[in-house]
This record gives sequence, C-alpha cells and structure tokens, in this order.
Amino acid sequence: MEYRKLIKFGNSSHVISIPKEWINRNNMVKGDTVYFEENDEGDLVVSARDPTEREEKKIVTLNIDDLTTKEVELELVASYMKEFNKIIIKGNDIEKREHEVRDILKRLVAIEVIEQTDKKIVAKDFLNIKEISLEDLRKRLDIVIKSMLHDSKIGNGKERYGSVNTRDLDANRFAYLLFRVLRRCVEKPGIKKEVGLTSLGVVNEQTLVLTMERIADLAKRISREDYKSKLISSEINELNLVYEKVIENYNQAISAYQKKNYDLSRKVYSENKIIQKSCDKLKGKIKSANAFKILNLIREMSNNTSLIGEVGVMNSQSSLTNVSSEQKDL
Repeated sequence: MEYRKLIKFGNSSHVISIPKEWINRNNMVKGDTVYFEENDEGDLVVSARDPTEREEKKIVTLNIDDLTTKEVELELVASYMKEFNKIIIKGNDIEKREHEVRDILKRLVAIEVIEQTDKKIVAKDFLNIKEISLEDLRKRLDIVIKSMLHDSKIGNGKERYGSVNTRDLDANRFAYLLFRVLRRCVEKPGIKKEVGLTSLGVVNEQTLVLTMERIADLAKRISREDYKSKLISSEINELNLVYEKVIENYNQAISAYQKKNYDLSRKVYSENKIIQKSCDKLKGKIKSANAFKILNLIREMSNNTSLIGEVGVMNSQSSLTNVSSEQKDL
C-alpha cells in the first residue's frame, strides 16, 4: 500500500499525486480526465475511465417452454430489475405465445422488441437510469393510485372496473421502474448519492413503493368485487363511509412522507385503529358475502396505509424528542 499526503491548492481545494506506474498502465497523459466515485464506505475510488462506460452489457436467455404465464412474467420482471441489456425469449411455441410475451414486455418501461423469429423474441433495454427522477416517478405512481381509489368507490364497479384494471398495469410499470432505480442505488453508491438518499432512505423508499403497489392492487380487487356483486344501496353507503376514510388517510400518509412530517405520519398510524373499529362495527350491518369480501379488502388497505405512516415516522425527525450527542468527559 502506498501513501500520499494532501497538498493545499488555493483557498478551498487540496490535491494528491498519483503513482506514475498507474498513469503508465492506463496510458494516461497530462490533461486526461480522472474519475472519482464514492463507495458505500465513503472511500474515493479513482478510475481512468468513466464508470458508466465500463458497465458490462449483459444478455440473458430465457426458455419459456415449460413456464406458465405467471412464471414468464416473474422471469422477465426479474431480468428487467437486474438490468440485462438484452433479453432473449426462446421456445418452441413462440408464435403461439407472442401476444402473451409482448403483453408482459409492455409493462416494462423502455423495453422494446427488436427481433422476432418463429423460435425467439429479442427485447432490448433502452433505459438510461441516470435520467430518471425518483421523486417524479413516485409522484406519478401516486397520481395513478389516487385515480384508482376514486374510481373504485363502491357502486362504480359496473362502469369503472375496466379503467381501474388498466391503471393497475400503469401502477405496476411505475413500481417496477422505481424498484429498479432503488436496486441500482444499493449496487452503485454514486447513484444513491445523486438521488439524495442514504442507505436507510433506500430501505424506506423500497418499503413505500412496495406498499403503494399493494394499495393499487387492493383498489383493483375492490373494484372487481364491486363489479361482480349485487350490493343493496345501504351496503354501498356503509362501505363507502369507511372507504372514504381510508382514501383520506392514504392522502395524508403520502403528504406526510413527502413533507417528512412526523406528527402527520403518527396521526395516519393512529387513524388506522379508528378505521379498524369502524370495520368491526360494520360487520353487523352488512349481509351479503360480496360485501364482506369488500370490507376485508378495505380493512387490508387501511393496514397498508398505516404502514406508509410508519415509514413516514422512520423517515422524519420526531417532534417529541430532543436529540443531542453525548459529551465525552475531559
């Protein structure tokens, strides 16, 4: 191991010398650019080439002959998360399963089919992850979910279920992309720093996105049950009274998280207990099996909303405590 001393350079900078052997080995001369990247331990890694240019272009090949549609989806989403540059889907019945495969690929942002034969489909990833705004993506996911919650109110199922179901696919697309960005933050500390996250922040964001995706799925399931059922007007009114409280609590939870509002996040958590009691009381007022199913889905959504409140508490500074550092004895 070699050592170099810091040399003061001007009023605000310092410099270090670089070993001549390293310069020669990388064929560098005066005026060339040197790249610095901070790793997860806070160390600076010096590179002769731009780290983004050194990233390996990975290719994955997937044989789908013995896979169900759900298994194909899981494999393709996993490949997307792992940032494979090309995904080659092979199989003896590719022509018969073309629609199925393409439908899954459409749910992945920036994935395009560039080649197809009777035996394979080749998809290429055109995403530049450094151009993605984490906050913007989260806001877009939130907008989709709020529209789903509005249209999945009880009594709208016959008219709105198709639209809610379509927007659930949009929610999945945004969630997959967010998970991919967050996965990159774990693997590449430089990306994490660029988006302004700490290691704990990445964990909080992952929990938030996963919970938001679950809420979108629950909204779809509520709308589907509403579509299938024949609820009487009293059941619709009673269920909506509770559902509207859940929707309002979700809005408060997202606002609290974005603003890092500790008190509002705690209120979201407390409100869930009140909603759960309302659900218990409602059990005695509804009669049909479909109404019970919808009530249980509303209850589950409220619990997930409460989880966003908990994440918000973890993501903000408590207003009830005074944090200080322990002073060492002299």
